[in-house]
Amino acid sequence: MKKFYLHNGTEQQGPFDIDELKAKNITKETSIWHEGLPEWTTADKVDELKELFSKTTPPPFTAKTVVPPPIQKSQTKNTHIPIPKKKNTLGIALRSIGVIGAIVIVVMVLANMNEGGSGSANKDSQSYQEKVMTVEEIEHSQPTRFLSASGNYNQNFWGDKIKVYGIVKNTATVASYKDAVVKITYYSKTKTELGSKEYTIYENFPPHSEVKFELKIENYKEVSLIGWDVIQATAN
Repeated sequence: MKKFYLHNGTEQQGPFDIDELKAKNITKETSIWHEGLPEWTTADKVDELKELFSKTTPPPFTAKTVVPPPIQKSQTKNTHIPIPKKKNTLGIALRSIGVIGAIVIVVMVLANMNEGGSGSANKDSQSYQEKVMTVEEIEHSQPTRFLSASGNYNQNFWGDKIKVYGIVKNTATVASYKDAVVKITYYSKTKTELGSKEYTIYENFPPHSEVKFELKIENYKEVSLIGWDVIQATAN
């Protein structure tokens, strides 16, 4: 029976038969190796496991809300006939003057509001530009504060090489960087640092982005796991 091995990025597990492997709650990205494979691969590429990732789910159910029709109010007809009144010329003139005065006051108030709003918008725009400039200066001066590296790695079949599948993430809001220097650190099984080596990733890293990279590095005796960090980069 074929035996499978798992790797979580720091340690190897196994061997497992196919039923034991399915009970491990593995994902598509889980690293797996079995006899006959030249190097480690992911679970979604193993024929015996493809059925675990091909399940489909029904679309979400949306309940429809039925709204009742509005209640119509009964209307009653006014049977009273109004008595015509005599026109008051003086009263009409006074009311007209009052209406015109009110219109003039409203126009003046609206004009003042527009001028004040325009000034406030300009002020807010200037404040925002000043704030962005300040943030950009900070981000350009501290690349390693906004750049980080993550990912996983696999040993080759002979154990003398390590393939790193990494991601450099830029969390800066406006600053972009290039040529990130990644420091690879080797650890023993007791978490003792055995040594380190630096590699430069010649890529551009825009703000709010994730850039993938791959490295093939040497493996050494007594190495149980490795880690990596971004220690340097150049601001664009």
